Amino acid sequence: MLMADSQIRAATESGELKIEPFADECLEAASYDMRIGKRLLMSGQNEEIDLSKRGSATLKPGVFALVTTHESVGLSERIAGHIGVKSYYTRKGIVMLSGLQIDPGFEGVLVIGLYNASPRSITLEYQAPFCTVEFLRLTEAAAKPFAPGAEQISGKIPSVDKDYLRTLETQSLSEMAEQLRQLSINVGDLATTVGAMKWVLGIGLASLALLISLFGLLQNLRIVTSG
Repeated sequence: MLMADSQIRAATESGELKIEPFADECLEAASYDMRIGKRLLMSGQNEEIDLSKRGSATLKPGVFALVTTHESVGLSERIAGHIGVKSYYTRKGIVMLSGLQIDPGFEGVLVIGLYNASPRSITLEYQAPFCTVEFLRLTEAAAKPFAPGAEQISGKIPSVDKDYLRTLETQSLSEMAEQLRQLSINVGDLATTVGAMKWVLGIGLASLALLISLFGLLQNLRIVTSG
C-alpha cells in the first residue's frame, strides 16, 4: 500500500521510518523529496567533491556521477521505498542509474547514480531536492530484510561503487559534438576544394577548347593563303 503524507509523518514519529533530517517542505502528498547531499564523485575524477563546502558542481554532457542524499533513511521490515528523479532534472536530461527500490531494513544515505544525457552542462546545487521516494507498507514483514554496509550507514559512497565509476571510460557528448563539428568543417573544406577544382578544370577545358579552335582557324588561314 502506497503511504500518504500523513502516514509517512506518523511512521517517522513512531520510529518505524527514519528520515533525518526531516524537512516539512520536502513532504509531498504521497512521497518525500530527498535533497542532494555532500558527497559527489564524477567519472574521470579520483577525488570526491564536498558539496557542503563548494555549494554546487557541474555535470558536463556525457558525465556519470554518484551522489549521496542529504537525508539518511531507515526502513523497518514492513516498509519498502521506490526512488525516482524529480521531473525538473528529467526535463534537463538527467537519467538516474540507481536501482529503483529501497529494500525493507535499509539504513543509511542513498547513493544515487546520475548520467547527464543532454548536450548541455547541468549544475547540481547542495541540498536541492533532486529525487523523490515513495514509501510502501508491506502486508507482512520481510523475511530477509536488507543488511546495510558500514559505509552507507556512515554516509559514505561505498568503495565498490567508487572503484567501478573510476574504471568508466566514456566519451562525452560535447566531445562527440566537437568531433562532428570538425568533421562538418572538413567536409565543407573538401567540398570547397572540389568546387575550386571543378572551376579550374572548367576554365582549363574552356581554354583548351579555345586553343583548339584557334589552331583550326590558323590551319584554315594557311590553306587559304597558300591556295
